[in-house]
Amino acid sequence: MREVARAQAASGLYAGVGVGVIYSRTWPAHYEGELRELGLPSFLAQTLEAFGTAQFLWQRWQKPPVGKWAEELAGSCEASTLVVHFHNAWMSGVFLPLRHGLSVGTKVVSTFHGVNAALDGRPLRHALHRWMAKRLVRFGASLTSVDAWNLELAKKLFGLNPSRFVVIPNGVPASTLEAPPWAGEGEFVVGHLGTISERKGWQIAAHATRHAAATGRKVRLLIAGSGPEETEARKLADESNGVVDYLGHVSKPSVDFLPRLHALAVMSAQEGLPMSIIEALAAGVPVLATAVGGIPVALGNDRAGWLLQREPANLCAAIIRLYDSPKDHARLKSGAKGLFAERFNITKIIGQYDAVYRRPEP
Repeated sequence: MREVARAQAASGLYAGVGVGVIYSRTWPAHYEGELRELGLPSFLAQTLEAFGTAQFLWQRWQKPPVGKWAEELAGSCEASTLVVHFHNAWMSGVFLPLRHGLSVGTKVVSTFHGVNAALDGRPLRHALHRWMAKRLVRFGASLTSVDAWNLELAKKLFGLNPSRFVVIPNGVPASTLEAPPWAGEGEFVVGHLGTISERKGWQIAAHATRHAAATGRKVRLLIAGSGPEETEARKLADESNGVVDYLGHVSKPSVDFLPRLHALAVMSAQEGLPMSIIEALAAGVPVLATAVGGIPVALGNDRAGWLLQREPANLCAAIIRLYDSPKDHARLKSGAKGLFAERFNITKIIGQYDAVYRRPEP
């Protein structure tokens, strides 16, 4: 969302672009600093501290002032039409309809970044989420998804017709920094970037890298991110004899993390289309990942990386294969840069969103 807003503001397509954030007490403080760094009009509202479903239901009856924010932004730039673009998928249905009395024409767009809600065996929660999603259709929101994989799940879970969606992938700006080539000498650096939780697979990356290093190869893992298993990650790093480094949160991974890597490991159990992969492609970093969500399409049929089973042994074998074959590494590195230029450059993404914004309602 941050990169999209920044690129939209710089594009000259719009009279103004602003960002609104609805947050709870657990919202990391550094996020607010990153919001200020955007230099765009921003709006903040605090919500109930609770698990996701309860939090969004609370916002149905205690609505954040999204309509008021929209009016303020439109007034500040003298706009006659307005787009309100939600990035919290089907749950944005609780905000609709926007406050009555908006003085400008308004279009609502909702983007699905990943349909991975844990609703199996929870009929009440499932019904509530389906109700949220149906409100999007009821009140005429345009729907987009970061990958086509989401569409059948949206149909299955929420009864949303796949034909209502436009697929627009995530995107980032072209990188001015490129990851190093691998010539078969020195230290081969693998990275994990994302939430430090079992679902994201950081432990798989750690165990695989340690096994690869145990073969005598100079392999090292850098872990960047924060999450519920930070203490465990820090302890594992301390006990790894320098094979694993835990860096904590890295605010600008495209600058301070990814250009250090020879490969990115994404051992996720569920995903939509991870920003970490898009940023890796921009920097020319081959990706070793599970075949979930939009990842297979993002890697272009082994053009920019390899799809693996979610096991340390499989990742270890892939790391060793890249370590032993600079030719394979060079091919994947080139493929990563090519795929990024073709599909994920932010200038292409904002053009696709602009077409949705300007599309006449059916």
